[in-house]
Amino acid sequence: MTGVDPETPWLPADTDQDFDPLEHAGVGPSPDTPMIVTPRGGDREVGRSCYQVDTEHGTYLVDCGLNQSEGDDYPDFRGLGPESVDAVFLTHAHIDHCGGLPVLEARGHLDDDAPIIATRPTIDLAKTLLEDSLKIYRRETNRHGDQQQFSQQDVTTVFDRFEPVDYGGGRVGAVAEELERDPLVYQLGNAAHLLGSAWLMLQTEGYRVVFSGDLGGRASHLPDITPPPQADVLFLESTYGGTHSHTSFSDAQTRIYNAVERALNNREPVLIPTFAVGRAQTLQLLFANRLHTLPGDLSERVRLVVDGMAQEATDRYHEYVTDTDYLAESVVNRAQESGDETPFSPSQVEFPESDADRRAILEDVDPAAGGKVPVIIAPSGILTGGNSPRYLVELVAQFHSATVMLSGYQALQTTGRTIQNQVDAEAEEIQFTTDAEPFGTDWPTADNVTWISPDGAAEPTTRVTMPSDWVSMVGGLSGHAAQPGLLDFARTVDPETIALIHGPDYAQEHLGNHLAKNVESVANVTRSRRLTPIPIESEVEPETAVLSPEMFEGEHESAHDQLENVFELLAAMNEEVADARTTRSEAEIRAIVRDELENAGVLESRSEDQYWDT
Repeated sequence: MTGVDPETPWLPADTDQDFDPLEHAGVGPSPDTPMIVTPRGGDREVGRSCYQVDTEHGTYLVDCGLNQSEGDDYPDFRGLGPESVDAVFLTHAHIDHCGGLPVLEARGHLDDDAPIIATRPTIDLAKTLLEDSLKIYRRETNRHGDQQQFSQQDVTTVFDRFEPVDYGGGRVGAVAEELERDPLVYQLGNAAHLLGSAWLMLQTEGYRVVFSGDLGGRASHLPDITPPPQADVLFLESTYGGTHSHTSFSDAQTRIYNAVERALNNREPVLIPTFAVGRAQTLQLLFANRLHTLPGDLSERVRLVVDGMAQEATDRYHEYVTDTDYLAESVVNRAQESGDETPFSPSQVEFPESDADRRAILEDVDPAAGGKVPVIIAPSGILTGGNSPRYLVELVAQFHSATVMLSGYQALQTTGRTIQNQVDAEAEEIQFTTDAEPFGTDWPTADNVTWISPDGAAEPTTRVTMPSDWVSMVGGLSGHAAQPGLLDFARTVDPETIALIHGPDYAQEHLGNHLAKNVESVANVTRSRRLTPIPIESEVEPETAVLSPEMFEGEHESAHDQLENVFELLAAMNEEVADARTTRSEAEIRAIVRDELENAGVLESRSEDQYWDT
């Protein structure tokens, strides 16, 4: 792997909040370097993704996330001036990509008119996640006596800034009012990671960068990844970059279903801690498709429970069940043909609204009373925050046996990772501590659940001991692409430089070496380093059509109506170019593009040169 040595310290020891990474590196936007990208988070970690993009006319951010493990929670905003950010692009709604937006607002870094640009589903889901994040944040800061860094007003102001766009693109000046001079053009394509998720292309003065966001392509309820355009530099996620192949989605679902069937036979409650957005809907769809196949006595025994924010997120998914831009045709067809507008909610599902409801669910498990066995889907997936850790402690205190399935990535320094480490070490018992609060006034009396008061803690915490055989790790449900999917994406972008971001150290090391050997165009593969600017200065001319700012201007009355068709054509042509790149010359590809655009009637009043970077 080539590029900057990620182990070499570079920040001065006396670095303070006024530190300017561009000034320190001696770089700035210019005609020769029209774009500079500076990571502000996500470096060798899974969390707080954030890039700063500087052009001669504006400063932008791509994502602004939260780190859900301990340590620095938000992106590194050092050197970012007051009202200096002209727009934010949001690739998707997961909290590690949007959770830092209220802090960005509270610290005054956003210009008064700065929009936050994202797809409509991303905006809907981000609102749900940010409201929930505020509740958790308030509770945690009050518990530990910390000062809040943002308020409800900051969250509300962030919501007011959201600017919904569809897949496709346009000129940034069209949505950022003060930037009429900036020729920056953006393009969004489906990343197939989450409802509304997108990769992002930014282009100015003939230079082009692609940000992968989080890539998927695994969930059956989402469309495929839209082929991205070629670019000079690719910023590529690497969460599972060291994984040669995931367990198949089908096998993972079968494993979960079989484990649930065994638990129902044994009358053991089941807990599946999950991410509220994406994973929870995948699990509900699994049970919607399979619970009816249970033997009669078991189907009458099961009680499917979906808790907390997972319910709100599912409601957002149901708003798009007839839209093939955001959901797979199989889901849309099913909804249209059956008239079922809530396919992600099985008929047996229950949504508890209070702690009294949750207590009643657990009290009803007694087989002597003919009770039902709960299968509980509850956030968070890392057992830190949300109701999943509360359910877990209640199960340990009340039951002699239970089934707990961890089905997602367990971030460092979280309760989920603590449990996973002990499972991997084959410990007979698992011990952990949690700040989770009981559903009642106290935990049920049990030797394996006790209150403790750590030195210096403002509030007591709970120590839990449980059998390790309760817990199983279920791989294969991740919404992230593994190494082959990341390689395919990189080959389609065909960049000269790949900068890896958003992934653990070992995954980046494996992926970097793999890409360096298998992407013919690449000259450099590096692990992005926080506050290390990457100037975009390549002389390579992409083989795919470059979008011209002129196509978004003028008084041609049908220009905006034609944009959607143009981007559909470009996506299709990018895919064709990816398949035929080794056999067709650039001149032949230009001819194909021109024929397609003429057929669409787009070139009636524009010259060919307006659609190509010359």
